[in-house]
Amino acid sequence: MVFIDLKKAYDRVPREVLWRCLEEKRVSPTYIRVIKDMYEGGQTIVRTPGGVSNDFAVSMGLHQGSTLSPFLFTLILDEFTRGIQDEVPWCMLFADDIVLIDVTRQGVNDRLERWRHMLEARGFRLSRSKIEYLHCCFSGRIEEGG
Repeated sequence: MVFIDLKKAYDRVPREVLWRCLEEKRVSPTYIRVIKDMYEGGQTIVRTPGGVSNDFAVSMGLHQGSTLSPFLFTLILDEFTRGIQDEVPWCMLFADDIVLIDVTRQGVNDRLERWRHMLEARGFRLSRSKIEYLHCCFSGRIEEGG
């Protein structure tokens, strides 16, 4: 199995993509409006050793630290990857954490490449230094190519 980490995943979600994914998942328009209200007019400041910046608008990404954000990101990722997902346990998603499983190392690498291409085509980046492989041998047999 391979564990995938996405770089700054929440920061890279365009708001229009969020609204479209919520509609595709048939979320009630009332809930979509409430979520839009939470995101409208968002501003932030940046604190550095040199001082605090002026406030500026935030028009992209999901809220950091919000309990709703992992759910929203999972909906987006599920929508983006619908065509390449396999059944559990071969593919598992939770927020920006992805686990891909196969019976061989080559199979895992093939899945990883499919996912990498799909994610990068949508503006996401894999953190290559944080990708972790885990070899499991539950049957006690060593599979060829594993």
